[in-house]
Amino acid sequence: MINLKSIKTRLFLWYIGSLMIVIAYFLLFIHYFTLPYAIHILIGIFIILAIAQFITLFKITKSISTLSSKIKLISSENLEEKITGTFGEDEIGELTHSFNSLLDRLHQAFKREQQFIADVAHELKTPLSTIKSAFEVALSKPRSIKEYEKVIEESIIETDQLSQTLKNILDLAWSETPVSQNNGKKFNLTELVADLYEIAQKLAVKKKIEVILSSAPDMFIIGFKEKLARVLLNLIDNAVKYSPQRGKIEIILEKSPTKALISIIDNGQGIAEEDLPQIFNRFYRGSKTDKVLGSGLGLAIAKSIITLHHGEMIVKSKKGKGSTFVVVLPLTS
Repeated sequence: MINLKSIKTRLFLWYIGSLMIVIAYFLLFIHYFTLPYAIHILIGIFIILAIAQFITLFKITKSISTLSSKIKLISSENLEEKITGTFGEDEIGELTHSFNSLLDRLHQAFKREQQFIADVAHELKTPLSTIKSAFEVALSKPRSIKEYEKVIEESIIETDQLSQTLKNILDLAWSETPVSQNNGKKFNLTELVADLYEIAQKLAVKKKIEVILSSAPDMFIIGFKEKLARVLLNLIDNAVKYSPQRGKIEIILEKSPTKALISIIDNGQGIAEEDLPQIFNRFYRGSKTDKVLGSGLGLAIAKSIITLHHGEMIVKSKKGKGSTFVVVLPLTS
């Protein structure tokens, strides 16, 4: 169907129409009929067509100039502003709409990064301040060797937590950096899940948690094996942390026609309904996680890595009944 609002279509129709008018006039009034001043009339037609074309091109270039001047006013400080004006429904109007959509995405990205920087600064400031305060107190007066040892041990714990936070930040940055899927390699997902099952059993020993594995054979995907292993291990570790003594964790690997589904199910404390929409946010820690160490980056990293693999993560949870995390990944032949 011809789009008459398109600049390309209108220019094409003007060209064809002008050509047909000139040819028709030449054949009818110059070749077959002898009209006085026929050549003068033909020149007049050429002038009218040229004026019409000039007006059309002037409107097009004016719209482009207006759009260009408004784009130049946009900077990182006013990304929330939009390009407004009557640009019609042609290619220029479509370009304006696309540019406004780009501004929306950039504005959201800038807001996320500003929040991320603020959160990182807060997360790093707290352990550094704790370490500094401990040393200052230790140096405020002479103390016994045991007291100094206690300060050093506590500082090592804080340093380890700080190092883990930095590692998580680097992983999150990696997962959100554009990486070609061609860099991924084909690997056996079934074997990876089996290896993680063995690790899960070791993690569950202290709390005497039963770990059950149900796995489909020979399922292959293309991606980053080590990164994906960390995602699944993080989910398993969370299941162990929030499960009660002598609880139960199920690891299920299923196959749909084109997808692999990895479910990690626990019968732990579950996630509060008000926390569910925010658990994948950076540095977010639920209202019931105060006694569990962590930076609040694990699930944010997990979701980013799964998204990088063109997959998705689904969570189902009911407070006091446990949680189910389902990782969905595209299979390869």
